[in-house]
Amino acid sequence: MDQLPNEILIKILGYLRSMDLVHFCQAYEHLEYFLSDKGVIRNSKWSREFELHHFNLCQFISTKMNPSHIRTLNITCLYWIPANELRKLIRKMENLQELIAIDTKLGLRENDIMEYLKLRKLAVSVEDDHFGHGTVAASKHLKALKSLYLKIILKKEDHREVSGMRLFFCNIKHLEELWILDDHESLYRINYERLVVELKNLKKFVVRSKSVVPIYDFTFVGLSKVFECRRCSSEVELIFERILNRRPTSKHSIFEPKKNDLEKAWEVFENLHADLPCGPVEYKLLNLNHEVTKINFEDLNFCHTVLLCNSKYVDAALQILQSENSKGLKRLNFRSCLFQNFLSPPSKENTGFKRVRYGVKTGLVDHPFEKVARNLKKLREIEIFTCRECSGNGVISGYPLIGIFENLQKLTLEIPLLLDGAFLKEVFMKCQKIEWLSLKCIAQNEKFMINLCQNLKYSAALKHLRLEHNEIVIDKLLTSLTQIDKKLLRIFLECENLRFTYAEIEPFTFFMENNPQLIFFFLVIRKSTSKQISDIQKIIHGFKRGNPAKIFYVKKEIDPFAGVFPIPNAHHDLIFNRTRVSVINFDEF
Repeated sequence: MDQLPNEILIKILGYLRSMDLVHFCQAYEHLEYFLSDKGVIRNSKWSREFELHHFNLCQFISTKMNPSHIRTLNITCLYWIPANELRKLIRKMENLQELIAIDTKLGLRENDIMEYLKLRKLAVSVEDDHFGHGTVAASKHLKALKSLYLKIILKKEDHREVSGMRLFFCNIKHLEELWILDDHESLYRINYERLVVELKNLKKFVVRSKSVVPIYDFTFVGLSKVFECRRCSSEVELIFERILNRRPTSKHSIFEPKKNDLEKAWEVFENLHADLPCGPVEYKLLNLNHEVTKINFEDLNFCHTVLLCNSKYVDAALQILQSENSKGLKRLNFRSCLFQNFLSPPSKENTGFKRVRYGVKTGLVDHPFEKVARNLKKLREIEIFTCRECSGNGVISGYPLIGIFENLQKLTLEIPLLLDGAFLKEVFMKCQKIEWLSLKCIAQNEKFMINLCQNLKYSAALKHLRLEHNEIVIDKLLTSLTQIDKKLLRIFLECENLRFTYAEIEPFTFFMENNPQLIFFFLVIRKSTSKQISDIQKIIHGFKRGNPAKIFYVKKEIDPFAGVFPIPNAHHDLIFNRTRVSVINFDEF
C-alpha cells in the first residue's frame, strides 16, 4: 500500500464508502491524512451506518476531516445525534451543496432552515404540524434549492390536511424536483394537484402515499406519468417527469417478423391489467416506447395474487428470468410456484420397507429452476413468498438453489409448512455476503426452527434479523445468534409464545452481555403476561447504558407510533418488512 503513489491512492479511496474509509485509516494510521483530501471526502455518506452509535460522528468529521471540502453529506437514519450538533457541523461545511438527513433530528424548523441556505438538494423528515409561521417565513431564504425530499410524519391524527404546506411551497416556486413520502392512511392530507400547479418549474415529481389519491393526469403542466404501482397494501407510488424527446409509437406491420419468446412473455403481463413486474427504470423506458427486447432489467417482481397462479403466468415469468435481458438483475421477488413449473409428478417407486414423503424431499437432480438461477449471477436481493396453490416436491427442492446467488446481501423468505430448513447451512456458507435475513413461518414449523438455530452460526455477515413464528425457543435462538462474531445490529422477533428449554439459564442476560454492538432489539409476544414483559424489559433495558441510539423493547403488539418514546422511523423497515423490489427506491434521491 505504501508503494502506491498518492494520486492512485486518492483515486482508489474515492470509491470507498465513508465507513470503509474510516476502517482503512484505522488500519493504516500513517495514511490518516487522506481523510482531509478533497478528492476523497467530497461525498461523505453515512446512511444507515448503525455501527456509528459508539462514537461522536460530528466531532470526528470536524477534527479528522476537513468539513469545508465536503459537498455531499448523507446521514440518513442516524436518529440519535442531537439537532444542535448537526447544525454546528453543517455550519462548518462552507461548500455543502447536498444534505440527505431523513429520519434524523433535523427538519424544517426555522433554525434548521437557516442552515440550508446554500443547499441545492435537501432531504429531511418533517412532522405534519411543522409548517407553521416560522417555517413558512424562513422558506423565502431557500433561493438556491432545486431538489427537495420530504418524508411527512403523522403527529396529529385529527388533521385532515397538512396545514401550511401550500404556503411553504409558494416561497420555493423555483423547485425542479420534489419527492413526497406520506406513509399514513387518511382521507385527505395533501393536495398534490395544487402543488404541481404552483411549482411551474417542476421537472420531476415523485409520490408515495397511503392517503386516498385520485387518478392524476399532469400532462396539462407538461409532466408525464413514467411509473405507477400499488404493490404494497393501500399504498400508491407515482413518478411524473417532464419528457422532452419522446419516441414516436411504432406500428407493427404484418410483414414484420413474429414476436420472440421475451416479447410474448412480456405481453402476458401487459394483458393482466395489473402492475407490470418491472421497476421505475424499466417502466420509464417502456413508457418512452423502448422495445422490451432492448431493456436490461434490474428489478423484477412476480409476487402475484392467488388468482394469477397458472401455468401461463409462471411460464412467462421464467421465460423473462432466463433471458439475456435479466443477466444484470439485482432485485427479484416471486412466489414459490416458480419452483414448481415443468415438474412431472413423482414416480411411485417401490422403496421396500419405508415410505417416502415426496412433499418434504429437499434434493432434486436437474431442478428446472436451476437454469434460471444460473442466469442471475448478479442478484443482490431476493424475496420468495409462498403460493398456497403450489406445495409439492418441486417447491421444497427449489430452496437450496438460493445458494447459487453468491452475491446475495438481502434474503426474505416466507416458509411453507413442509420446508425443514436443512438448506440454510448451504445457503449461509455459499452466500457469505448476506447482511439482511427475514423469515416468516406461515404455520408452526418446529423442524425449521431447529435447523435455523443450528445453522445461524454460518451466516458470518448477518447484521439485521427479522423472524416471525408462532412459538420461539428463545434460549436456543439467542445462543445461536451469540455464535455470530459480534456483527448483529438489529433484531426483530414476533411470536405468539416464548418457550424456554433450560429454566436455569437467563438467555437475555447472556445474549446482551455478548453483543454490546446491538442497537435495536424488538420482541413482540402476543400471548404474554404483563409480568413476563416487564421482567424481560427490565433485563434488556439495563444494557442500554444511557446510549440514546439503543432501542430495546418488549411488547404484546406492534405499535411503534404510540407512547412517549416511539420507535424511530429508521427501524420501521425491519419492523414492517416492506418490499424493496420493483418499487421506488427513495434512497436514490
